[in-house]
Amino acid sequence: MHMMTEMSTAFVLSGYSENMVSQQSSPGILVFSRSLKLQYVNRRALELIRTIDRGMTESSSIVFPTPVLALGAEIQDCLEDRLKANLWEPFEMSHVVSGYGPRILLRGIGSPNAAANRHSRIVIVLEEIRSSEKNVSQQLHPRMSATKTQTMGAV
Repeated sequence: MHMMTEMSTAFVLSGYSENMVSQQSSPGILVFSRSLKLQYVNRRALELIRTIDRGMTESSSIVFPTPVLALGAEIQDCLEDRLKANLWEPFEMSHVVSGYGPRILLRGIGSPNAAANRHSRIVIVLEEIRSSEKNVSQQLHPRMSATKTQTMGAV
């Protein structure tokens, strides 16, 4: 399952400020609307997406790998349930993905907006897990109210 989105609808960070931070230590960031429309993507996210599924990133579109889409859909479902229940706290879900390159930690954050539900956001942070790290679970400690850990392989 792949999803394509037009880059013209998203703001892409130029990379100027990214050069100040080591690319291996900087995270990839994807921001989606409540309906999973891409709002923002940085260059590092595009690089890490390619390592997961060798996803196509052309000048006008991005193809998201299945693990990224699955996490986004899972957060979207949880966000809908939380909005119906009037729960306004941010929450997080995490997955570790193995693809063609290094393992990638996907941290998805649901950010409900009490004032206007349509302005709720889904943020997915992609971080490379270095092989020298002895215990991946140390990175997966609960950061907010809901955390789920699952290992997924690239499809």
